[in-house]
Amino acid sequence: MLRPIRSERTRRITFVVPSAFYAGGIARVVATQASVLAQRGYEVTVLTLVRPTDEPVFDFDPRVRIVALQDLRPPAGGTQQRRRPRRDPEADPATRRLDRQPSTLVPGAHKTITAYVDGLLREHLSALPPSTVVTTRPEFAIAASRWTDPRSLIIHQEHLSFVPRPAPLRAGLRSVARGDDGARRLDALLTLTEADLERWRAFLDDPTVRTAAIPNPNPFPIGPAAPLTSKVIVAAGRMTSQKGFERLIDAFAPLAASHPDWQLRIYGDGQQAADLAAQVAALGLTDHILLPGVTDRFEEELAASSILGMSSRWEGLGMVLLEAMSKGVPPVAFDCPEGPRQVISDGENGLLVPEGDVPALTEALRRVMDDADLRSRLGAGALASARRFETGSVMDRWVELIDEIDRERAGAGS
Repeated sequence: MLRPIRSERTRRITFVVPSAFYAGGIARVVATQASVLAQRGYEVTVLTLVRPTDEPVFDFDPRVRIVALQDLRPPAGGTQQRRRPRRDPEADPATRRLDRQPSTLVPGAHKTITAYVDGLLREHLSALPPSTVVTTRPEFAIAASRWTDPRSLIIHQEHLSFVPRPAPLRAGLRSVARGDDGARRLDALLTLTEADLERWRAFLDDPTVRTAAIPNPNPFPIGPAAPLTSKVIVAAGRMTSQKGFERLIDAFAPLAASHPDWQLRIYGDGQQAADLAAQVAALGLTDHILLPGVTDRFEEELAASSILGMSSRWEGLGMVLLEAMSKGVPPVAFDCPEGPRQVISDGENGLLVPEGDVPALTEALRRVMDDADLRSRLGAGALASARRFETGSVMDRWVELIDEIDRERAGAGS
């Protein structure tokens, strides 16, 4: 039974994201969160930095309103995306200068968040009526602290694990979480895993800050279980250094000779796509390692695979890991901070190998490829573990948290 919506400020929920349109982890998660909340009667807006295309990669419920700070779609009849002001010789000179200046929100802000974007954030956030604002990067949490209506609730969820988050951004987030130097305090700081929660609590050093770990919801339904009979290892994600796909390719390379009937398929796109394709070609493995790009049929591709290969250098809580387990596909992963070890119990629902040990990853993949019984047992464990991340129960926790904050704030007259 769904909980009734407590108040107008909890009815209105705004997510602030880097991009709602590209294929990325935050976009994947927020598409699920926003859609479920819209289906439950909430008025949901997603505020995104840019709009490069008409439609996002991931499906949002049609009731979700997407608002872009910058519309970079090609002009009518054109094919080339519009340029950001800093790269546009026809832009207003003052705007172009602002877009070339760093953000004033926090030292080390992401390069896409400039002084010009600061102004756009201020304009949009200050125009919001009392709402629940959910931020997904430290810069956005600081912006919400400065510019949203004082009656609004501000909840920040860290999507990057503590370890790789740059120190200046950690410090900036800590300042608004604690309300240092007169800053308006966040109402909650959330992590994806218990391990990151412990790190953040120690770093905050303030037990009065509301913190909790709420995992990502799994966008796929649990089951049916993949048969695990195909000779396919699958991987997916943005092709960046974080995902470490070059390490997965190196791990699979020796197996291509000993297991010529197996394939590795890596789905996704990104700045390293050309380098990965060149690596595969140099190894002479273009028939064994496929790079199909982004697919909107990934659920089906997972169900037709037998192993998930995960080579990330760090993860908050990898969505592809949850998605694979929802189909009973056993993961074989590096034990990077922090996500994989929070989900995978080695030998029960997948295999973990020491971070960066490529030969160990090769041998772990070989074990699962060679042993159908092991594959089946790990897959059954993965399917059982996936139930922890069912969308409905995860979003119930979000609603309970929002209502609890609203009740306490109302009791305090704020």
